[in-house]
Amino acid sequence: MGECIAYANNTNREFVETLQQEWAHKWPNKVMYYDIKDSCRTLSDKQVKKAFNLAMTTWDLEIDIKFKSLWGNRDGITKANLKVEFKSSDEDDHFAAKPSVLAYAYFPGQGSVSGKVVFNDDYIWSMNGEPILAKDAIDKGWINPETPPGNMIRTYNIITVLIHELGHSLGLRHDVTGRSDGRDVMDAFYDGALDLSERDILRILLKYPRRVYSRSTHYGRLKKWLARKKARL
Repeated sequence: MGECIAYANNTNREFVETLQQEWAHKWPNKVMYYDIKDSCRTLSDKQVKKAFNLAMTTWDLEIDIKFKSLWGNRDGITKANLKVEFKSSDEDDHFAAKPSVLAYAYFPGQGSVSGKVVFNDDYIWSMNGEPILAKDAIDKGWINPETPPGNMIRTYNIITVLIHELGHSLGLRHDVTGRSDGRDVMDAFYDGALDLSERDILRILLKYPRRVYSRSTHYGRLKKWLARKKARL
């Protein structure tokens, strides 16, 4: 199928000490549009849009492509290059077969599916990845009502997974030659990382031109601003 996946745990992680072989294709576009197709079961559309903006900006600060949302500007003509969908295991055969998969994405150069990111809506997605009380999740209809109400229920940070999956949508494979401590966003398993590592940045800059800033201080200031935005969620 050609998709790349993010798993919910870090079992059986392998790091191969060989040269990383990247996906051969990339987007030729100077301007790319992004959009959301479905609603998330555990987040509002407003929250998902905010997460998408933060995740997209994480890559946007590094490469010379202008990313634009189609929200509020759907003219029926402009098509989204990058798009997010939410599907349950009842709606998606991949999630039904592999329930540990959090999300998957397609590379550029794969035809009509290129740029598509699909989230597993069976999981509880949040803006910060913090656990929640089972009683609250039961009240919202997110989990089995027979779950002990005092239990703490894990949630997954949608921004973390969006950054990772958008990396695939831009043409990066899973990192197999980087650090083994889970510090690279493009590692195969969820670890809550919100910032690109030096290696993540190096890999994307080998595929796309670097964004050039009019002043050398602008880049550092924008990175700090983005980090504060993510930390406040």
